[in-house]
Amino acid sequence: MDKTIDSKEIITIGKRAKIIAIIILILISVFLIRMFFVSVSGNKNTIKTIEVKDRALRGSIISSDGYTISRSIKSYSASIHTAYLDPKKKEFFLKLFSIYTNIPVSELKKRFYDKKGNPKKGWIVLDDNIDAKTAIYLKELKYKLNRFKVFKARGINKNFYYGLTISEKGESREYPLKEAMSPILGYTRKVEKDNYTHIVGYNGIEKFYEKYLNKKVDGYINGKRDAIGYVIQDKNTKYKRRQDGYDVVLNISLGLQKTLDAILDEYKQKLNAKEIIAAVMRSKDSKILAITSSNRYDPLNIKPDEIENLQPKATTYPYEPGSVLKPISYAIALEHGVVTPDTVINTYGGKMYIGRFKITDDEPEAALTAQNIIVKSSNIGITQIVWKLKTKDFRDGLIKFGLGPQKSGIDIGKEATGRIYSYAKLTHKINRATTAYGYGITATFAQLLKAYNVFNNGGVSYTPRAVNYVTPNSKDKYYVKKDYTVIKPISPETAKMVKQALIAVVKYGTGKKAITQGLEVGGKTGTAMIPEHGHYVKRYRTSFYGFANDSYGHKYTIGVMVIEPDYIHHFASSSAVPVFKEIVNAMIDRGMLKPDLTKMQKIEQERQKEQRENIIKLKQQQRAKELKEKLRKEREKVITKERKAKKRRKPKLKIAPPPSEPDLF
Repeated sequence: MDKTIDSKEIITIGKRAKIIAIIILILISVFLIRMFFVSVSGNKNTIKTIEVKDRALRGSIISSDGYTISRSIKSYSASIHTAYLDPKKKEFFLKLFSIYTNIPVSELKKRFYDKKGNPKKGWIVLDDNIDAKTAIYLKELKYKLNRFKVFKARGINKNFYYGLTISEKGESREYPLKEAMSPILGYTRKVEKDNYTHIVGYNGIEKFYEKYLNKKVDGYINGKRDAIGYVIQDKNTKYKRRQDGYDVVLNISLGLQKTLDAILDEYKQKLNAKEIIAAVMRSKDSKILAITSSNRYDPLNIKPDEIENLQPKATTYPYEPGSVLKPISYAIALEHGVVTPDTVINTYGGKMYIGRFKITDDEPEAALTAQNIIVKSSNIGITQIVWKLKTKDFRDGLIKFGLGPQKSGIDIGKEATGRIYSYAKLTHKINRATTAYGYGITATFAQLLKAYNVFNNGGVSYTPRAVNYVTPNSKDKYYVKKDYTVIKPISPETAKMVKQALIAVVKYGTGKKAITQGLEVGGKTGTAMIPEHGHYVKRYRTSFYGFANDSYGHKYTIGVMVIEPDYIHHFASSSAVPVFKEIVNAMIDRGMLKPDLTKMQKIEQERQKEQRENIIKLKQQQRAKELKEKLRKEREKVITKERKAKKRRKPKLKIAPPPSEPDLF
């Protein structure tokens, strides 16, 4: 019997079909929407596109003879995510990581727990101060760990896991030669920005050339990443090469600088001085070839007692220069025609009064020519010369020499200025007198070096320059502007007359210890007492500024300042001048100066050179012997200490008493 379907059943079946169709349509829509969002935003199973920055580094500072004095390197951190570390292979991982980083396993284990002793979850930083070399080794270790499946995937994503992660933390500054060229080199500080450590110059050349050293642009690599987070390099990968900061190339020779360091170290000890400063400058263009101090420091290990050495005293230490100012006073008088070198000046037997103030000379003379006033360093004579000048002419002349409120412009960082009496105060005869021979006026070492260069360079001096050029690469060189404050205080004729007086000072006066056969050497000594609480005390600063030239066209201006030598050496003739002489000898040994000598003189010079080299060799051997002995004693102390500790730890053997004899009675 056939079954019939009425109209009501047909309607019911139609409704069910519609509902099923709607449900299917909704499911398809949900699937399509999900696929759309997956394609747009991705999910845990999607390979993402990432951008990895290639951070640029601060430029280096390089000596004229090619040595890197200061450079930046990248620092890294190593971390892991605890969720991905296989607990069964944790000990294996820690042992390997310890071998690569020299961090004891016991120390590494502590980093897996918080202060309360609870296990940490998530990211753990194992080492946050890794150099580039160690980072490379750790990246190699990462691949080895992956092969041994030390880290494993978790959750729904079976293709991705966090393993050992080596990431850039920032850059750090290195000074491979430690104290070399400090304090003029300066130092740097770290600045955190966007979770990255940057280096900023804080003093010295590092600060002065900050805009070049930090003229850098980061690079990047942009592309899809693989399962362990590295960028997959293919045709779709985008690159931008990084541009590191400019390198700064100095005029300063490391070889000459280190030689001066050794000389200053020796004489600081010999003179029992607080500090000695010295510089060598090429006269024709004012290029600084060496400038140093006996008080140096390691920029990465500055000790509390070295804080005062952070500022270079060559530029930040104004002082009363004493008699080194006399040639400048003499030059101003010559330029204004109030005296000639042969003008005879009354020096009153070495004693003269200005009201109640007494001025004396160390070598009393009834009268001296103007040139011999410089040779004999007569306070009375230079006073008489300056009194012939108008106050304005005298003060303006000092300003033209770059003294007073002007800076020398030298490019080694912060710079102080000197002080000159005002016009009103200089109208007083006593103030003009003391200023003439270097008291009541202050100047910096750099100001006086630049001023003295006038006498060896035909009446002109340029701004001293420690840096030769800056370069963004090995091809392009951008030379530093030649000068900012050129000075032309006197004519070439006047400069020549003063130069002759300075040569006479070395031949016949207080600079005799600077005489060097076959060279043209001149200069002026200065000895000045140090004021304290408004009174001068028996502590001194001594100076010698001058020049050394040969017949082959090599001309150098050299300055030496000794701060507080002992009283035995408190005159410049026995402190600053011998240092000057040693510097000239070193320049001869290095071929910078070539004396014009007879055959016998050459033999004698070679003998003296050999003698100096033997002395240096003996000192080095003695220092090596002392160091060896010191290490031996320290080693003996350690061994003795270990023996005592071992003896204390060693258990004492208990000796049983002998058995008692049987009682026979």
